[in-house]
Formats: sequence, structure tokens, C-alpha cells
Amino acid sequence: MAPLADMPGSETKSVLSAILLADSFAQSFAPVTLEKPKMLLPLVNVPMMDYTLEWLAASGVEEVFVVCCAHSEQVQAHLASPKWSQQKAMKLHIVISTSCLSAGEALRLMDQKDLIKSDFVLMGGDVISNLDLKSIISAHKKRRAEDRHAIMTMVMQSSRNIKHKCWAGESEILVALDPLSSRLLRLEDLDSSKQKKHLTLDAQNFSERDMISLRTDLLDSRIYICAPDVLMLFSDNFDYQNIEHDFISGVLSEEELGNTMHVHEVESGFACQVRNLRSYDAISRAVLQRWSFPFLVDSGSLHSADPASTYTFKRQNSYREQHVKVARTAVVGRDSAVGNGSSLDEGTQVTCSVIGRNCHIGKGVRMDGCYIQDNVTVGNGAQLTSTLVCEGAVIMHDAVVHPGSVISFQAVIGAGHQVPEHTRISLCQSQNNQSSMVDEDVEYSAAGQIAASPSSASPISSHQRGQRSGVPGPKGIAKEAAKALAQGKAPEVAVEFDEEVVGTGGAGFAWPSPTDLQERRLHSISLPPNPTQYTWDSDSDEGSIADVQQDHMEPVVQDTEALFKKEVSETFLRCVKMGYDQDLAVIELNGLKIAEDRTFADCARHVFASILDLCLPPPAVCKSEYQNLYQSTVPDIQSQVELLLTLEEYCEEERDHTAHGHCFEAVFQQVVKLLYDDDIIEEDAVLVWADEKQMAEEDERKYLKKAAAFIAWLREAESEEETSSADSD
Repeated sequence: MAPLADMPGSETKSVLSAILLADSFAQSFAPVTLEKPKMLLPLVNVPMMDYTLEWLAASGVEEVFVVCCAHSEQVQAHLASPKWSQQKAMKLHIVISTSCLSAGEALRLMDQKDLIKSDFVLMGGDVISNLDLKSIISAHKKRRAEDRHAIMTMVMQSSRNIKHKCWAGESEILVALDPLSSRLLRLEDLDSSKQKKHLTLDAQNFSERDMISLRTDLLDSRIYICAPDVLMLFSDNFDYQNIEHDFISGVLSEEELGNTMHVHEVESGFACQVRNLRSYDAISRAVLQRWSFPFLVDSGSLHSADPASTYTFKRQNSYREQHVKVARTAVVGRDSAVGNGSSLDEGTQVTCSVIGRNCHIGKGVRMDGCYIQDNVTVGNGAQLTSTLVCEGAVIMHDAVVHPGSVISFQAVIGAGHQVPEHTRISLCQSQNNQSSMVDEDVEYSAAGQIAASPSSASPISSHQRGQRSGVPGPKGIAKEAAKALAQGKAPEVAVEFDEEVVGTGGAGFAWPSPTDLQERRLHSISLPPNPTQYTWDSDSDEGSIADVQQDHMEPVVQDTEALFKKEVSETFLRCVKMGYDQDLAVIELNGLKIAEDRTFADCARHVFASILDLCLPPPAVCKSEYQNLYQSTVPDIQSQVELLLTLEEYCEEERDHTAHGHCFEAVFQQVVKLLYDDDIIEEDAVLVWADEKQMAEEDERKYLKKAAAFIAWLREAESEEETSSADSD
């Protein structure tokens, strides 16, 4: 029976709770996660879990139960920071069990502890989202009030193009829904069903409804709104280990029990799980491109525990903290971030990359699509492409690291050595030949099998998982040897590192990586093949892809005005698509204005052009829905005159405006009157513009003539007002 707090008509106030799984129970990030939990890996220099907790706090969640398994002591230490331990609006409860080897076991533990009394949010600490959680929970509770057997709501997002899933490292799924109730009837992983020639649907599904919607365009955010019954079902069935493959499919196959699941589809906003290295790259780029707004790298909330964090947003989605040293000839390009205390020497070029704190990047380095954690050293002339380099690693001079590689903690790549594509290197030595790192393959079956021997030659038991000290033993020796080699010294105790992968003078062991080419493309940190640049715009019919030059390393002279227009337009369009408060958009535009040393009139010009673009083809009367945003960017008469000049340019398709601006010629006067009626431009601005145009050449008075009737009306009203004022005197 459902708890009293969840029963319809109950007046007991329920606490909005969430269960946060701080373990992925997978090996997709191995060997990195042998030493640090995935949830604490930096995503654009912010621990992954912080994005999730910030979103839950902003969404009104009152208490969060963080279930820690592997590396529980590290997760505890992170949550003990003042930012989270002194959190007043949202209380954190840490639940530790180093023996849990799957999500199912973790949820059974939560059921045994009997901590959840009402509907709750279930998700991993690796989900990045800015969705409106309150509306999702409200829809779930409304459904529960009508049908107490509706035990789970899955949050999914529509995507128009299949390439968007490939870019985000997501599997292809088939979702069968009742189009009227959004009830989930079937969830099929198409990637794991490729050997099947066909898929079947139970005929019973058609006995209760006239039609079924089959969807392949949905992305699963892996955010679940659950009734307490979900925990009891996990306890009742020990076969339920994985949420997607076991629990959801199991409940759907036991329809006779009456339990139902539903899908809540969101068309705007951002929600995605960092499941593998491909999605790690995709989501990092999305954060840099500000699709996760308001949870951004320059957002104060994400860094509130660290007063030393001082990121500044610059053009082309570039971010830098204070005390970053960039040489005069070094270039930090688009979609990049550089952390405090890092330095980039002469001739270095960085694009689409994140560099942590206290890193030293030498002279003439080429870096594209890379993620460099704290305290990393990259020697002169090195070249890195689509690579993850973990904390304390050293890339010596003239080394080349090819796409898809992972260099784990404190590993060393020798001078001039070339690391092959998709190579994984760690100071922990692999003890098996497992070549699959796909989440679905090892979610629970191999979760307790540690494929490394960091402190001894014998396998580590599941109870030691995440509790390893790493000292003494071969790992301690390996660390000391790597430290000596990084300094150019001979180690006191020789260690037989894999020189084939780390080169002469390098330190590290090769780890197995996927041998299947398709698997590599889907789950590698390197971009899928052609085209080479992707964005998070899932609404694009063009496939969310922008064609760019293949060679990111060559400096490109870009039109700064075009870049500024693009950034202003994208800021405004995010406000439109995601329904953000216009005041937040004004704050972002003000930041752009300051960063680019522009005026409000410059911002207004591009915002206005973007709105006109949205109106194409123009209606008989254009309607303004963004009055507050307009007014904030045109505060004086001169900027309002500039806005009218922008409307002229737009209609004439001059400068960088759309090729369809001529469509607005016929409604020029109506648009001007609309701006006036909504108090966006004042009467004086229109008359100043008219007076200036009156003195222009004949061909430049084209739009003055189109607005003649409105201007005459304004002058007549002004004259009447002056006459009335004189009579009263």
C-alpha cells in the first residue's frame, strides 16, 4: 500500500526527496575510475556531481540520499565541504555500502533502511540537466492521483536527427507509447538487437487502445520520478540489477500485476547522462556553449565552495580564471576553458579544450578537443587531439597523442613518442583482456571484478572495491618510478612499463580498449567521423552539425562582428526555446556587452534581427512577446534610433541580415507602430529618425515614405498636445 503522504486526499505534507546514485556500476571510464569515482571527475573543471546537486537544489528538492559504493571515502570528503555540509535548503544524507555491485542492490539497501516515504526522484550523480523538474513532478503526481499503479515517470527528450544520438554517445532505442496517455508499452535497445531481423509487439497492447506510437527519436535522460513502490519491487525481485534492462523491462512484461510506467517528453531544455567518454565530450561542449544555462562554468553557484574561482566569459565561448598566463603568441580558441594558475607558452594553440588548474603547456603545443585535468605538464611541441589527460600526468616534448586516448593519473608519455588512437594508459596494470567498455555490457555482471592490480598481483575482492590505499606494493613503486621519470631521473626501483605505448622514458601500462570500430566511434572521446564539429542544438533539421575545416589546428581569421552576432542571437534563442526568464537573458547580454566592449545598441540590433527572423514569413501584424528584453537594450533615444536603422537594414538585406528581409517591407509601418505601442521606442526617437531621413538622399527616404502616415499622426498628436498645454497656460 502506498504511504499515507502519497494517498489522494491526504493532508500530510510530503518531503520532496531524491536518491542519487554516486556509482555508475560500470567500467566505461576505466582505468580512470580505479583511482577516482566517476561522479567526482571534473566536467569543465567542476566535479560532475556538483551540476546534479545544484539542479536538484534549484528545483526545490528538500533532501537527497547519496548512495556511495566505490571510493565512498572520496565522495564523503567532497560532500563534507562547506558548500554541501552547510546547505540549508537541501539536506544531504550519505548512505554507504561498499558491498553493492549494482543499482539494484543499492535500491534494495534503500528499501531496507525505509528512508523514503513519498514519491522521489531517482538519478545518477552524472546527469547534467536544467529541466523544469517541478512541472515534471506535478504531472507525475497528477497521474498518480488518477491511477495509483502509475509507479514511474521516465523523462525523455525528443531529437529530430539520429546523428545527435551518435554525437551524445547514446544507444538507439525504440519506445512504444500510448499516444493519448504517454504510457510506456515497450523499451527496446536497438543497438543490442541488431541481430534481430524484426521486433514484435504483444497483440494485447492493441486490445486496450486504437493506436500505438513507435518512437526512435527520444533520448533517455535517465531521470526517473518514482513511487515508493519502486523500491519494494526491487526488494521483491533480486533479478532486478540494472534499472533499464532489468527493472523497466521486467515491470512491462508483468502487466498482469497492474503497475504502469509513463514517459514525460520535454521538447526544450537540457538533460543528458555522462555514460561514456563520448557523452563526456559532448556534454562538456554543451556546457561550454551554454546549453546548460544557468549551470555554467562562470556561474557563481557552481563554484560557491571555492572563493578562488574567478571564471570570466569571453567571446567564442572561451573562459579563463584569474592568474592565467597566456603568452602573446599563444591562442585560446573557441569553446575552451583555462583554470587558475595555468600557463600557455609562446606559439601554443588550444581549441575546443578544457585545461585545469596549475597546468603548464609548453611552446608550440597543438591541442584540440582535449580535457586536461589539474597539475598536468605538456612539453614543447607536443600535439594532442581528442584526449583525456588526468591529474598529474606528464606529456613530454614532441610527443603526439592521437584521438580517443586516455592518459590516467600521473602517467608519463616519453619524448617524441606517438600514442596510437584509442589507447588507454594507467599506472594500474590490467589483469585481463576485456575489450568492451560499454556500460550496458558491464553494468552489473562485471561491476565487482576489478581488472587491475594496483597494490598486489592478486585480484581484489569486491569488498575492497573503492577502498584501496594504493600504497605500498607495485602501484606505490610505479608512482615513485613515474615521478622520477617525469623529472628526467632514473627511478630507484626499475619498473617494466609498456614502452610500446608510453615510449622511452615513459611510465604506464596499456589497458584494453574496444576492438570493434563501431563501438570505438560510439563511445570514444574523439568525435564521430565527418563532419567534425557538433553542437547540442537537437532541434536542427540539418542534423545539429556545422561544417568546419578538418584541421582545427590552423589559426583562422574570423569575423568578430559575425561572432558577436552569433553569441547574442544564441543567447536570445535559448531564452525563446527554453522559456527562461527574460531578466536572465538580460544578465547574459550584459555580460557579452562588457566582455566584447560593446554598447546596448549593438546587442539590441542583433536581438531585434533574431526576432524578425523568427517571424518569417511575417504575419499581417507582428506581435511582440519580449517587451522587457527590448526595453533593457534600448534605454535611450539614440539606441532607439539605431533600432529603427536596424529595421531598415533588415528590410534591405544589408550587412549580415537574412536574405528574406524584404518580406518585412510591406509591414514596416506596422512594426514601427508596434514598437511604439509597446513602449520599446519613444515618440521622440521616431521623430528624430524621421528628421534625419528627411535630409537624406531620395533613395534613402524609402522607409520614411512607408511610415509617413504614422509619423504624421505622431506630429499631429504632438501639435495638439502643445496647443492644449498653451491653452491651459
